[in-house]
Amino acid sequence: MNDRIYLTGFMGSGKTTVGQALGKALGYQVIDTDQWIEEDQQKKIKEIFNEGGENLFRSLETAALRELSQKKAVITTGGGIILKEENRQIMKGSGTVIFLDCAIEEVIRRTSNDDSRPLLKEKSKGDIQSMYEDRLPLYKEADIHLDTTGRSILEIVAELKSAMLK
Repeated sequence: MNDRIYLTGFMGSGKTTVGQALGKALGYQVIDTDQWIEEDQQKKIKEIFNEGGENLFRSLETAALRELSQKKAVITTGGGIILKEENRQIMKGSGTVIFLDCAIEEVIRRTSNDDSRPLLKEKSKGDIQSMYEDRLPLYKEADIHLDTTGRSILEIVAELKSAMLK
């Protein structure tokens, strides 16, 4: 099994929850790229977006990946980390990349009351669907693709462990 496991997927797909459970099951440290950036910058993601925009945030994600690609860990990523080719290359070159997919209705339900997601603020269901569809081909570059819709954490972790051993 690889020393680094990257969980990718759209906002609300279950990356954080699955990451915690997978890390525990494997005995791996769990590192969230957004949390790592917030600690490194001593600012909330929302503040980084407000002050420097999405481009600054995306460059901070790349810096985080460069450092985290040296650690033995389950690394949970932000939904847009796959937008930069360099980020996809870092992840593919240093670990196993897992795409956690989820029905868009479930994403909206899970994220509807979360004001810590600057890219979802004031977006319509159609806008969110469009953003998801734009990113889907990039997510699908992952080594493993798993739909989390309506599945328990135990089921998801068991299937991921099995897939990673193949």
